[in-house]
Amino acid sequence: MIPQKAYILRIDDPISHEYAQIAANSCDKVGLPWKYFDNGKKGDKQGNPWNSEVLEKLSLKKQPPGSKGPAAYATLGHFLIWKKIADNKECAIILEHDSLLLHKPTFECEDDVMVVLGYKVVDPDNYDSSTAGPPHTLEDRQKHGGAHAYAMNHVTAESLLKNIRDGKRVNYIDNQFFLTSSSRGHVKMKITNPICALGWLRKSTIWTKSAVDNYGPILDSFKSHYNSKENLGIKK
Repeated sequence: MIPQKAYILRIDDPISHEYAQIAANSCDKVGLPWKYFDNGKKGDKQGNPWNSEVLEKLSLKKQPPGSKGPAAYATLGHFLIWKKIADNKECAIILEHDSLLLHKPTFECEDDVMVVLGYKVVDPDNYDSSTAGPPHTLEDRQKHGGAHAYAMNHVTAESLLKNIRDGKRVNYIDNQFFLTSSSRGHVKMKITNPICALGWLRKSTIWTKSAVDNYGPILDSFKSHYNSKENLGIKK
């Protein structure tokens, strides 16, 4: 299945809404329909999003431990978008509010594969996406630096939701599903080559400082079209 829409995750915060509008504009520019998905409020440091309605919606038997505050709301936002994708039997892109879509997706999302779309950078204008061109292949990956932009179909969404229901612990979205493969179960990860989106690092609405962590190997198609000496925070 080819992604037919984007969900843009934002919170109740002026900065988040400003970023999300730019993300929406990037979807408009490439001709991909999009919808905002609102979840969480600025400054809710101790907020616990795992109420009975949420647990019922996700078919969770009990509140996941150790996940509270703004990052927990962001994590839950991803889970609820997965639920939408699964229920609607669709294929979609998930963008966090600080992402930019560079190309309209034409790649196929296979069953039980998360497709990550690109890296996190400080200055997205330094990447020549026009010359690099749209994705033409998907390459296997074990880790990726964050949940800022990725795609999946409904089969993959349901598999990941099952992992949540069967798991003993729910951690933050990046830590559990992108920086490690163990919580994904049999779901694999691939990256588009060339990249299809960027995460634009600016002031964070969750953390004191935005995390620069891009896991290698960095695609040659990105390195040859990114004109910057910026520290990409490349990790193995």
